[in-house]
Amino acid sequence: MPGRILIIDRIATAEGDEGDLLTAAGYEVRRSADEVSARADLHDFVPDLLLLRDDGALACVLKQVTALRARPGAAGLPLIHAGRLEASEARIALLRAGVDEVARRPLGAALLQARIRNLLRARDTAAELSLRQATHRALGFAEAPAGFVPAPGIALIGPEAAPPWATGLPGRPRHRPQAHRSGGEGPSVDLFVIDAAALRAAGEPPEAVFRIVSDLRSRSATRRAALLVRLPDGAREAALLLDLGADDLVPASAGPEEVAHRARRLIALKAQADQLRAAERFGLEAAAIDELTGLWNRRYALNHLTRMVEVAQRGRRPLAVLLLDIDHFKVVNDRHGHAAGDQVLALLAERLRDGLRPADLVARIGGEEFLVAMPDTRLEAARRAAERLRRSVRDASFELSETPGRHRVTVSVGVATGPGPGLSEAEARSLMRNADKALYAAKAAGRNRVTVALSVA
Repeated sequence: MPGRILIIDRIATAEGDEGDLLTAAGYEVRRSADEVSARADLHDFVPDLLLLRDDGALACVLKQVTALRARPGAAGLPLIHAGRLEASEARIALLRAGVDEVARRPLGAALLQARIRNLLRARDTAAELSLRQATHRALGFAEAPAGFVPAPGIALIGPEAAPPWATGLPGRPRHRPQAHRSGGEGPSVDLFVIDAAALRAAGEPPEAVFRIVSDLRSRSATRRAALLVRLPDGAREAALLLDLGADDLVPASAGPEEVAHRARRLIALKAQADQLRAAERFGLEAAAIDELTGLWNRRYALNHLTRMVEVAQRGRRPLAVLLLDIDHFKVVNDRHGHAAGDQVLALLAERLRDGLRPADLVARIGGEEFLVAMPDTRLEAARRAAERLRRSVRDASFELSETPGRHRVTVSVGVATGPGPGLSEAEARSLMRNADKALYAAKAAGRNRVTVALSVA
C-alpha cells in the first residue's frame, strides 16, 4: 500500500480535488474539515502525510499550520499546503512555519504523486535510521564520538559562478559548470544546487538536467549529497526530476531567502543522516555484524525485529517475516569442504541483499538460516518476495573458488505476517515461531519451496 494521507480540507468547492487523484493512485485517503476535527483522525487514522487545502489569506493559513504542528501526532509528518498562495514571501513564511512543500492548486497528478513519494522516501529513511539508532542503544553500543563539524560544502551547477539568487546560501559555494565527476576533486560536497532555469535559458535541453541528476546519484562520491534543483516556474519536468533523485525543487521566481531556507533544510537533513550512519558503523562490526556474510547477526536482528514490530503496531501497518534455510547444506560441506560452504553462505547473502529493499532487515541467525523482515508488507506481497528470492537462488548457479564448475543451491522459505495485538517482544517471537513452522513445512514438503504460515495476523 503506498500510504495513508489525511487531507485537511478547508475549501468548500471540489475544484481540483487532490483526494480523488490520490485515491486513484492507491493511497488511503481520509478528510477532515479543519485542524480541530483532524485531532481525532490523527489518533484513529495514523497518516503518513498531511495535505492542507486552504485558499485563505496568509495569516489564516499560518494559523492553521501552527495549530497542526502543535498536535502530537502531526509534529513530524510531511505537510503539503495546496492553495492559491504563490508569492515568494508567502512560500518562505509557510516553509518557516513547518510546511514541507507549498503547491499551487490545481495540482497535476504526476507532480503531486512525485512530491508525495519524495517526502515519504525522506521520512522513511530518517525513521529507519532513527530506529536503528534506538536498537544500537538498546544493545549497549557506544555512540560515535562527536568530532569537528566543518562548514557545509555547496556546489553550484550552472552557467553563472555567483547568481543573485544564491547570495543567502551558507558558506562559500563553489561553482561547477558541469556535474561533479569524481570524489577526488577537492572537499566533499553536501549540497548540489543545480540551476536548471539558467541552463535552459542558455540553450541546454531539459535532458541535460536529467543527466546531471542521474550522474550525481549514480556515483559513490556524490550519491549521498543533497540535490536542490532551481526550475523555471511551471516546468513540466519537475515530477521526473523528483523521481530521478532530486531532494527538493525551488521555482526560479523564488528569492535568495527561500533558496537559502530550502538549502539549509537539506543540509540539516543530510547532516542528521550522516551522523546516524556514523553511529551505525561505530563499534558494530564485532558486536552486530556476522563476519562471514557481512549481514546483521542474530543478536542484532532479534532486537531490531522487536522495534520493527513496535513501529508496525503503532502505525497499524503490516510486517512480514521470512525465514530461509539452505537445502541439504550439510551435503555441500561434506562433499566440497567447509571453505566451499562458507563461500555459498557469503554468495547467498549477496543475493539476498540485492533482492531486497533498503528498509528490509536481512540477517544470518544460524548456521545456514537467514531472517528477512519486511516492513509495510502484506501476506501476498511477502509471498511474492519469497518466491522471487527462492527463484534467484535456484536459477543462478554458484561458482566456488575451492571447487571447479558451477553448483546449484536451493533454499526453503517460511513466511509469516503480523503484527497482532500482543506486546512487541512477544509478537516478534510469535512471528519467528510462525515463520519457523512454515519453513519446517516447506522442508517436509520436499524443499526448494515457499510455505506461508497458516496462523497469520
